[in-house]
Amino acid sequence: MSVTQSWVVLIGGAMFLLAPSVAVLAGWRPVFLRGARAPVPLLGALGLCVYGGVLVTAIPRLVDAPTAVRATWAYVGLGLMWTAVGLFILYDILAGTNRRGGK
Repeated sequence: MSVTQSWVVLIGGAMFLLAPSVAVLAGWRPVFLRGARAPVPLLGALGLCVYGGVLVTAIPRLVDAPTAVRATWAYVGLGLMWTAVGLFILYDILAGTNRRGGK
């Protein structure tokens, strides 16, 4: 991935992932989740984990860090992605049948 493509991903992620995630954590609810009894702030934390994972993986590459530094931050990014998966599973469990369409 070139430097330009990396910057496009980071800026696009900030616009489309970071801003809504922070808004959800601040109390905003998207229209399609306003009636749900699900813990919506978990989705905001999930978005922050995903963006953080992308950020900690991309920044060392942009500054041309040594291989060991890039590998270390790639593991940190992987941990953030697994945390996001765990938050999504927790959200699905806590949302219960209301989110899955059951009775």
